[in-house]
Amino acid sequence: MTALALLPFEKRIFAWRQVALGCAILVSGCATYEHTKGQLQMKMDKTSEGIESLENATKLAPTDAAFKVDYLAQREHSVRDILGQADTLRAEGKLQEAQAAYETALRMDRGNARARAAMAALPQDARYARLVSEGETFLAQGRVDLALDRAAQALEGFPQNHRAAKLKEAALDAQAGLDGERAKLLAARSILEKPVTLQFNDAALRTVFEAISRSVGLNILLDRDVKPASKVTIFVKDISVADAIDFILLQNQLERRMINGNTMMVYPSTDAKKAEYEDLTIRSFQVTNTDIKYLSTMLKTMLKLREVAADERSGVLVIRDTPERLRLAARLIAVHDVADPEIMLEVEILEVSSTRKSNLGFVPPSSFSVATPGAVGALTLGALKALRKDDLLVSPLSATLNFKLEDTDAKLLASPRIRARNREKAKIMIGDRVPTITNTVTPVLTGAAVVTGSVSYQDVGLKLEFEPQVYANNEVGIKISLEVSNIAAEFTDAQGGRSYQIGTRNANTNLRLKDGETQILGGLITDQDRNTASKIPGLGHLPVVGRLFGNNDGSDSRSEIILAITPRIVRNIADQSPEARSIFSGTFNVLREKPILAEPIPQLRVPASVGTAPGPGVAVPLTVSPAAVGGVLFNPATAPSVAPAAPPATSLPAPPPMFVRPTAPR
Repeated sequence: MTALALLPFEKRIFAWRQVALGCAILVSGCATYEHTKGQLQMKMDKTSEGIESLENATKLAPTDAAFKVDYLAQREHSVRDILGQADTLRAEGKLQEAQAAYETALRMDRGNARARAAMAALPQDARYARLVSEGETFLAQGRVDLALDRAAQALEGFPQNHRAAKLKEAALDAQAGLDGERAKLLAARSILEKPVTLQFNDAALRTVFEAISRSVGLNILLDRDVKPASKVTIFVKDISVADAIDFILLQNQLERRMINGNTMMVYPSTDAKKAEYEDLTIRSFQVTNTDIKYLSTMLKTMLKLREVAADERSGVLVIRDTPERLRLAARLIAVHDVADPEIMLEVEILEVSSTRKSNLGFVPPSSFSVATPGAVGALTLGALKALRKDDLLVSPLSATLNFKLEDTDAKLLASPRIRARNREKAKIMIGDRVPTITNTVTPVLTGAAVVTGSVSYQDVGLKLEFEPQVYANNEVGIKISLEVSNIAAEFTDAQGGRSYQIGTRNANTNLRLKDGETQILGGLITDQDRNTASKIPGLGHLPVVGRLFGNNDGSDSRSEIILAITPRIVRNIADQSPEARSIFSGTFNVLREKPILAEPIPQLRVPASVGTAPGPGVAVPLTVSPAAVGGVLFNPATAPSVAPAAPPATSLPAPPPMFVRPTAPR
């Protein structure tokens, strides 16, 4: 500083400039060093150190845009990868590892909102992890309801929790198993599943129901509009009580509703009574793959559903009807709501063009003229005779000898791949959008006319449109439209407008190929041959030697387009089982989920000891009591162990025998 102070003012300014320049060079060199070091560290997978070095380079050279762009791009890519790993660890319940990853991302990008939000949610995730642990303990103890509750709480706060999702799936599987076992147990204990044998000939409906009620212990309630005197004729053996009752109800146009395990209400099969007795359930279906409006109309038509609401925005279908109709609707929705097939179309487009141009020969002068210098107007013959040869002007003569041959070969290759859904159009365009300028002139009374211009664009190049259709035998039908266009000529009008003459070649076809089969389409050929000759009259027409007295300019061009198409099925048509394709729905007027099979139920017949009542599972025929009026039955297994009295003498014939087999497990 002392030495600089002793220098003159101009020299001091120069010295300071030199010092500043040296510092700038030093700083620039340090920034370049930091940037290079950061790139090397990134290549060595030292991500944190590399990002830090790149950031230091931007701080040392804040005006260097290249350093700034490289730093931001590398930071964005690295932080995105780290956050993806952290989210995966968080979803798997590895919270400590996830926290370390989030902290690393925040060190690289201190303002990253995604990492900050995840860090704030980690304490809550710890509470969810404890809930999941409790649920797993409950599931191991067989307390499925508590396990489902813990999984639902965890998934409500963090839907991506893989551990909670697995717990929910395991609990649902366990619940399904328990429900199945419970259903089997209830079915085995159910009165309606017990075997029965009925023999009634033109008996009153009240009598038949009373007999069934007393024999199997089923409480039967009759609606006020049911006619008890209706006649019933039924002869069945070893079928379930439910099938027997269904046959009786079918004969008299009645319906039943089970109130509980051993109580049934019987009512007429009319719309008014159904609306009064049938329980309705509301169920929502999420439809994602098919048209929800079509599905809604189809369900109304096929199942005669009462209330259906379709939300096209969210794809939710809400149905309110009986549980039996809802189960049928669920099966129909499962058949229709399947993912559409998709294909990957591999296209190779090759345009081969060759051009040959030749320009050979001697181009003689095409004209010769003589002029008189300085002559204005017409000349007299005397003045013309007075001109000498040095006074005449002759146009210059020129001749050209051409030796030119030009060959051009070109190949234009495009190999796009595009994925498309079944029966959905897809488009590939390779080329340019050419502007066409149109000017409109509007005359004005005073002044110059007003010119208004407009611009429209036209696609020029290669355009391929196709629509695939996937068939069940691994074949793909493709509707193809190919167009190849180029600019043939350009036109400009007086107002500055510009337009083009477009040359096109088109091909439209329908193909049906197997999965992975390649089809080559060719033949779009353009062939042009032109020859222009310039000869000396007479001499140019001589054979052989005439080519020495003229010039030949020729061009030969040929272009061919070849298209290779290979379809590959990415997602095939959903394979549905015969059970899903065929759904039983009852009769035209009565909707049923399953038919009345009335299959015989085998019985275990064990001879009872003398004086001993038969035990459970023993099939015992019921006989008619002589005092029974109207065919009321009783069960000897529960009656006093006394011998039945002989029937009294009467002139009336005995009623036909009626048998009811009591309870026996399957």
